[in-house]
Amino acid sequence: MEYKRADLKPDERACLKLRGLYEQYGYKKYKMGKFEEYSLYVENKDFLGTDKVITFTDLDGRLLALKPDVTLSIIKNTNATVTCNEKLYYLENVYRESRESHTFKEISQMGLEYIGKVDAYCVTEILSLAAESLAAISEDYILEISHMSFVVELLESLQVPDHIKFKLLRLIRSKNADGLRKTAESIDLSELQIQSLCKLPSLYGHVRETVKEAKKICLNGAMSKALTELEQAYEALEELGAAKNIQVDLSIVNDIDYYNGIIFKGYIKELGKAILSGGQYDQAMVRIGKKVDAIGFALYLNEINRVAEEKKSYDVDAVLLYDCKEGAAAVAKAARQLQRQGLSVRAEKAEPENIRYRELYRLRDGELRKEEASC
Repeated sequence: MEYKRADLKPDERACLKLRGLYEQYGYKKYKMGKFEEYSLYVENKDFLGTDKVITFTDLDGRLLALKPDVTLSIIKNTNATVTCNEKLYYLENVYRESRESHTFKEISQMGLEYIGKVDAYCVTEILSLAAESLAAISEDYILEISHMSFVVELLESLQVPDHIKFKLLRLIRSKNADGLRKTAESIDLSELQIQSLCKLPSLYGHVRETVKEAKKICLNGAMSKALTELEQAYEALEELGAAKNIQVDLSIVNDIDYYNGIIFKGYIKELGKAILSGGQYDQAMVRIGKKVDAIGFALYLNEINRVAEEKKSYDVDAVLLYDCKEGAAAVAKAARQLQRQGLSVRAEKAEPENIRYRELYRLRDGELRKEEASC
């Protein structure tokens, strides 16, 4: 029998549910040390998205870093091979620069990694678990999927210098169609190439419809192959009944030196930014000397609590009123009846003046009735 735990924060409730989910699929918990050698992070600052890391010198003279990332630690320490996969999940606090406050902050993350030989099933498993992770937080969620090769192969076909390529990538990420056209025209691209670039920011929405539009701007076989892989992943999710909240956004592009294959971001209605991100990162494995594939995602737990705190307007879901004639056991049973519905309940003899609540119930002569709340 499941009761709502009013003493647990939203992220704590999600963690309890997701740990059980991940372990059902054979993922084992990974525990990271607080410190790693600084060189691991400075050599892969593009993967982190920043070069600002908290460092200190250990007693033996080594320069260490206070963990800014979990995935890099997992890559460094994995023993996975192409014939022996490793499936890990984690719940860790990392320390990164806040772009809003320009200070370091502690970020709570939960995520999982599949390392070894990644095939179509592995991709499907990760995407379905990402969707279930979002659903554990909010029923109103969207998981947006993309494919690195679609954009990367388009840019490679243009044969432009690296500084132009990275400028185009920034414009694609920001969905800046005007900027893409101006930049493309300034380097004398063909009209077909310009149209393909400018179409990218609008390629988002329902998977089949978006893929159909994307096929019109394919310039090579590699781009077509990327769309086929997206379609196949979506079809597999459909068969599992997990495709309801899946969309495509082909303007999603991660760092091209680390990521390849399918990538994705997860959103909930209450927030305007992603609370989950992930994808396949075989190239990151190669850069750190590991000859295996990898795919995974991270869920940013801090954001879950922030939304709950902003939206919380009640101290308790329901107040249960009773009088002295009702026995203690009858009151307790009535409270449990409401708790089974997922409500937090406060039993009182009189309507409290200092408590905010959504619903009001009264127990009279052993009968539980809902009344109009005055609070």
